[in-house]
Amino acid sequence: MSKKSQILDTALRLFNVHSYSTIGIDRIIEESNVAKMTFYKYFPSKEKLIYECLLTRSMELKKSILADLDEQNTPLIQLKKIYEWHIRWFGSAEFNGCMFQKAMLNILVKYPSVIEPINDYRQWLHKTISHIFLQMNINDRFLVDTFIFILDGMIMQAKVQNFELNAEHNWTYILKMINLELEKSC
Repeated sequence: MSKKSQILDTALRLFNVHSYSTIGIDRIIEESNVAKMTFYKYFPSKEKLIYECLLTRSMELKKSILADLDEQNTPLIQLKKIYEWHIRWFGSAEFNGCMFQKAMLNILVKYPSVIEPINDYRQWLHKTISHIFLQMNINDRFLVDTFIFILDGMIMQAKVQNFELNAEHNWTYILKMINLELEKSC
C-alpha cells in the first residue's frame, strides 16, 4: 500500500467514526505511520485531505451500489436494491452516519471546496435513480427528489436512533408514490 493510500485509509476511518473538526492532522499522521513531510507532500492542507477522502468515498459508494444494480435489470427491483443497500449499510459496523452530511453540516463554511465531491455523488445518485424511473415510464423529478429525501432522512434517523427505523413502512410509502405516478400517466 502506498503512503498516500495509508493516509487516505486512516483519514477515512477517523473521519467516519469522529467528526472532521475533532480529528487533527497530527493524529492522522501518527495513525498512518508516516512522516509529517510525507503527509504534506500528498496533502498540503486538511481541506485537500478531506476533499480527497470525500472523492474516495464517492467512488466507493458508486461502485458498491452499481454492483447491486448489475444483478438486476427490472427497474423496480433496481430501485429497491438502492433502498436495501442503504438498509444494509445502516446495520453495518462501518455505519457512523453519512460522511457527506457530516461535511455539509460541520465544515463546508471552513472548507468550501469539499462541496465538489459531495455534489458529484449527489448528482450521480439523482441521475441513476432518474434513469431507473424513466425505465418505469416515470419522468418526475419531484419523485426522484422525494426518494432521495427519504434516503437522506433514513440516514439521519439510523444514526440518531441507532438503526431503529421502520424500513418496510418507508418502502411501502415509496411504492404508493410510484403507483400514484403510474396511475396518473395511464
